[in-house]
Amino acid sequence: MKILLNKYISFSIKFFTMIKLALNQNSCKNLSLIEFIKFSRDFDGVELNFKEIKKELSNNINLKHILETLETYNLEVYDIFKLKNFSLCSENHFKTDILGVLNQMFSFCDKLESNLIIVNPSKFDRSFESDIIPKWRIINRTKKRLEIITKKANKEDINIGFEFLSGSSISTLNDAIEVLEPFETIENLGFIIDLFHIVKSESDYFLLQYIKDFIFLIQFSDLEYEKENSIDISSALKEAKRTFPGEGFYKLKDFIKFTQKIGYRKKYSLELSKDECLGNLYKKFNREYIVN
Repeated sequence: MKILLNKYISFSIKFFTMIKLALNQNSCKNLSLIEFIKFSRDFDGVELNFKEIKKELSNNINLKHILETLETYNLEVYDIFKLKNFSLCSENHFKTDILGVLNQMFSFCDKLESNLIIVNPSKFDRSFESDIIPKWRIINRTKKRLEIITKKANKEDINIGFEFLSGSSISTLNDAIEVLEPFETIENLGFIIDLFHIVKSESDYFLLQYIKDFIFLIQFSDLEYEKENSIDISSALKEAKRTFPGEGFYKLKDFIKFTQKIGYRKKYSLELSKDECLGNLYKKFNREYIVN
């Protein structure tokens, strides 16, 4: 029994050390950027919100100081997020506002030594737009805009991570795969996989085995909703909220083991609710997924 226990502990530690784990800034909306960086000291890296960086710069904090703080705590900027509403906005808005923001994000990546920007598809302005706009048109428009963005990013040696969002114009993993399929030879374009949106959209995460080589980052959290009192799970999922792994209904251990089994060896991140930044999240995650 003792030998088996030692083997289990050895496997668990080996399994965990293969994970490079960051903390997403959306988890700590009550903290300033500098406070968030200090809070994240035990993680391998952070995901930084573009808007929060701009806010910090308006408070007379420069990018050099932000980088020095990151280096003090040995934190890598996994990515800067997010370029929103790029896919279905007007041509004029895309060329002026969206690409203008993208250029600012390139500059922030350069100064903060990051090489990844996350982009999100447009949401529908009105609830009935999803019935009016054919899916094929949405897919094609998203592809064309991504091609422009990716070409510009390639000149800056920046990767573009496309993250589908449940309830948006590209709302499932299947949709996201269809969008990126023509770009499989483009090295600086890949997937950002948020487990929260996979579950909410009722997508099959087993599809990840077919795109594992094109995934830049996997974000995870647990989910909570009124599962026991709900007859319609799909409706209940629409109201689901993020919570810390182990505190919701989702079996995250099985998901992480699956990603390891299919050969995913890149980065992970925790993206929690805005109220989660209490205590030491890294040690809490460590206890939940290693000590048990």
